[in-house]
Amino acid sequence: MINATLPRFNIQLMKASLKAGTHYIDLASDDPDQQLKFHEAFKEEGLTGIICMGEDPGLSNIFARYAADQLTKVESIKIRDCESSIVKGMRGHLTPLFSKEVYFAELFEAAYIYQNGKFKKLPPLSGYEEYEFPQPINRLPVYAVSHEEVFTIPRYIKNVRYVDFKLFIPKDVVQILRVLKVIGLLSRKKVRVDGQRVSPAKVLYAVLPNPEELAGKVSGYAGIAVEVKGKKGRKHVKYTIYTLMSHEEAYEEFDTTATSYLTGTPPAVLAIMLGEEEIKARGVYPPEYLSPPPILQNLAEYDIRIHSVVTEEEPIHL
Repeated sequence: MINATLPRFNIQLMKASLKAGTHYIDLASDDPDQQLKFHEAFKEEGLTGIICMGEDPGLSNIFARYAADQLTKVESIKIRDCESSIVKGMRGHLTPLFSKEVYFAELFEAAYIYQNGKFKKLPPLSGYEEYEFPQPINRLPVYAVSHEEVFTIPRYIKNVRYVDFKLFIPKDVVQILRVLKVIGLLSRKKVRVDGQRVSPAKVLYAVLPNPEELAGKVSGYAGIAVEVKGKKGRKHVKYTIYTLMSHEEAYEEFDTTATSYLTGTPPAVLAIMLGEEEIKARGVYPPEYLSPPPILQNLAEYDIRIHSVVTEEEPIHL
């Protein structure tokens, strides 16, 4: 079963997967710890559950594990999403290319970072920095947002001291989002309008275009960069693992957006690997538990191009 629905349905669908006797893969989670509690139940049935296996989370976790495996000591893992897109006929950049509900939830939930064994809570739309993405993206503003990798990676990549996730959000969109929040248009609480009770958030979702309608209308890139710092022998090094795909290329080759392709291909590849018994682990795991090389090799066969850059660094102090 590949669960590409909203995260709030994950538990229900994991139970259905157990009942049907099928392996399970999903793309995102609003509570990874609750899903990992199904580990023994899946293991006893000889089944595999892989949670959070889209682009990010998903590819991001695999990249982090791959880089960590090259190091003798892992100090920090930073994940940066460079979803940079312009939609023809739309003013501004407020056009989510995946679930609108998930997009706004991520932005306005408290963000967390992992630092020195503890989770630290940050306000929404905080942690601003300018991050230098690989060319042709270059420097973009990014903000800390709520994301699954921060909660699962410290569990499976031992002794890492720092983990965070930041997303590119154009500055004009940040201002728009703050206004929408202040005036209540992101609220799910229903209000009465002309005798009908409606949720302001659902009205906003209805006004914005659906992601599946945007293929062929989007320019720009989707991609992620995962930066892992640590020691390799006596040297302090930084691995940057990244993938980029243009929306134009994705539409020409696959009739979709780059965001959809990079999100949908990883679970499909892992489903094939499960079917061919290339993945033998039983139980429930996030992607970083799995061995990266065979996954990366299979992803490359489906036109997900993965790049690695290694540089020497000065020691970091957390």
